[in-house]
Amino acid sequence: MTDDRRRSVGLKVLYGDTFTMAVGFYMLVPLLAYHFLEDLLLTIGVVAALTAVRTAAQNGLMPIMGWVADRIDFRRAILAGVLIRASGFALLGTAEHVPVLIVASILTGLGGALFHPASYAAYAALAVSSDRVRVYSTREVISNVGFIVGPLVGGLLAGVDFAMVSLGAAAMFVIAFFISLLGLPSPELAVRERRPSLRLAFSDRPFLRYCLLVVGVAVLITQFYLVIPYRAGTLLPGPEGLGLVYTGAAIVMVITMLPLTGLANRLLPRRGIVAIAVVCLGVGVATIGLAGALPVMLLGVGVFVVGQMLSQPVLNAIVSDFAPDGSVASYFGVQGLATAVGSILGSTLSGVIYPLADTAWAAIAWAVFPVWAAIVATLLWTWGPREQS
Repeated sequence: MTDDRRRSVGLKVLYGDTFTMAVGFYMLVPLLAYHFLEDLLLTIGVVAALTAVRTAAQNGLMPIMGWVADRIDFRRAILAGVLIRASGFALLGTAEHVPVLIVASILTGLGGALFHPASYAAYAALAVSSDRVRVYSTREVISNVGFIVGPLVGGLLAGVDFAMVSLGAAAMFVIAFFISLLGLPSPELAVRERRPSLRLAFSDRPFLRYCLLVVGVAVLITQFYLVIPYRAGTLLPGPEGLGLVYTGAAIVMVITMLPLTGLANRLLPRRGIVAIAVVCLGVGVATIGLAGALPVMLLGVGVFVVGQMLSQPVLNAIVSDFAPDGSVASYFGVQGLATAVGSILGSTLSGVIYPLADTAWAAIAWAVFPVWAAIVATLLWTWGPREQS
């Protein structure tokens, strides 16, 4: 089998991994808070703490785990990471005591910290540089299919026994283990030379400047999971409507992402694509926040989704371009940390801005987001990579 053929097969295996893990993740995680509150009768403070532990374990350790992935190669890192997450998922829905749930949350986050940058590095290694935007776009499409399928499967199993949701999600990651074990190519094909250096990533000034902009983008992306629930009480018919909005957004991404990103990639440089995407994110948040009727809110959701579709694959392609051979997972780990910082800042900012929505300052408050987007977009255009993708 030729190298090109083996790379093609390897990418298909990664796509299979992405779908399997997305289904497993989304069939469990969206239902966890309900299980903790209603079945285990935990307080909201404990539930929030468990979520924080899981998030900190994943995002806080991602740079180190990215370096580990470069050190041991992406294939071994993915294999180890999915098994660790499978064990955490199995415990999350079957354990009843908080100390065990803390361990489960740590295992869940640790597994993600290990396989997440390794998976993105594998995509970069197996894709031709000029084709990386399309490959990452395909990955996002497949992940969104999992977002659609996962909650449906999880909801059906939860009606029988929540332990089945937990064990079923863990089983999906075990399946991903065997898919990776049997199908991923040898590291020698994908990575010719490994000299992993986390220090290199943290001393790469252009890359760190780019990561600072990633923080700014993440501040906006985080709003999607905050502003829609915040407005749901007045514009949507209960939680079912909220679920339909998110599912509809995922379906739109599945249908339109590849044509949209393909067109943008042919017409614009990457810095231009991301700059336009960030403006869409900011305008989308403000439109949703100011919406007085459901059609206006859905328009804002559509504008935001366009920004999300354009930004995610291109940002990942830019990271893989920055990273030297042998340190790709390390660079993705640092980007993951930047995304986490942006998510925290975005959540904090929403806590200040959203309460102003019911005051005379509402228009000015929501205008913060497009102004923020304009600043980040300008810096992206100024500092972004110059080469035509």
